[in-house]
Amino acid sequence: MTLRLADQTMLRKLLIAGGILTLMMVALLLFAAGKASAHGYIENPGSRAALCKSGANVDCGNIVYEPQSLEAPKGWPAAGPADGKIASAAGAFPKLDEQSATRWSKVNISAGPITFQWKLSAMHATASWKYYITKEGWNPNAPLSRDSFNLTPFCSINYGGVQPPSNYASSCNVPVRTGYHVILAVWEVADTANAFYNVIDVNFGGGTTNPTLSAPTGLAASGITNTSATISWNAVSGATGYQVYRNGSLVGTATTTSFTNSGLTAGSTYSYTIVATNSSGSSAASSALSVTTTGGTTTAYPAWSSSTVYVGGNKVTYNGKNYEARWWTQGETPGVAEVWKLIS
Repeated sequence: MTLRLADQTMLRKLLIAGGILTLMMVALLLFAAGKASAHGYIENPGSRAALCKSGANVDCGNIVYEPQSLEAPKGWPAAGPADGKIASAAGAFPKLDEQSATRWSKVNISAGPITFQWKLSAMHATASWKYYITKEGWNPNAPLSRDSFNLTPFCSINYGGVQPPSNYASSCNVPVRTGYHVILAVWEVADTANAFYNVIDVNFGGGTTNPTLSAPTGLAASGITNTSATISWNAVSGATGYQVYRNGSLVGTATTTSFTNSGLTAGSTYSYTIVATNSSGSSAASSALSVTTTGGTTTAYPAWSSSTVYVGGNKVTYNGKNYEARWWTQGETPGVAEVWKLIS
């Protein structure tokens, strides 16, 4: 059958239009793949964006609707948001970059141990969490720049490419400062080129880490079961109590040198640190102790292969852990790519 010239012309137009639509869809998918699917912000102590959402900060612009979206290229300070656009993560929310000594509400804190509580609306494989603070003598009436900050983080946590919980918390020791300062928190995801940037406006009331208290040492675990573990440590001279942190969150206190933590999950790994306290303040945090509970599934699944196509619901074993695919995938590494859900 021979098509008329008009029909041939129409067919060519349809084919061209279809090709353009396909290219547009591919481009959209590629663009989406370049963005981290994770989002989050620091809820406590309240970040500048969080206080905009709550109404403590005013005239903030659209960030009040999406404080979790302060995303920009990672690699700060060598890369990332430009000077003057650090608070807004490269200028997407320009109101956040307005800077003066009185522009923003401030959270009262003291130097020493503090927990930075993140609220994550979607989790993502994480490379690290880093925290920076402005220098002594910084200019609070000038736009935030790299020159405003100490460029060495006062707290840096290597997260090894795993997914954090939705209520992830970092346990850090904040250095001594006086008056108004800004803390910059950087959440670097592992499998994209992006990071999330939060600034926290804080006011130091003169409190400091107690220099007479040493950080606890000699952490050890015993009595490990499917759901509990006992953590012990060496006594610290001058201490009247101890704070116990698990994965960066305070889970209890003790007046002796041991603490039993219950309610854990079988076959799971936790990180513990201890802080000594007395009426004059707190010590720095101890070195971390990793503890893995007993139990968990013993089901063996096929070993993951980079050349195999997997669909949602397929289960594999990789590096001694079991994962389930959330959707179609090939060549994306379990424990790194979000497509894989850790099941044991």
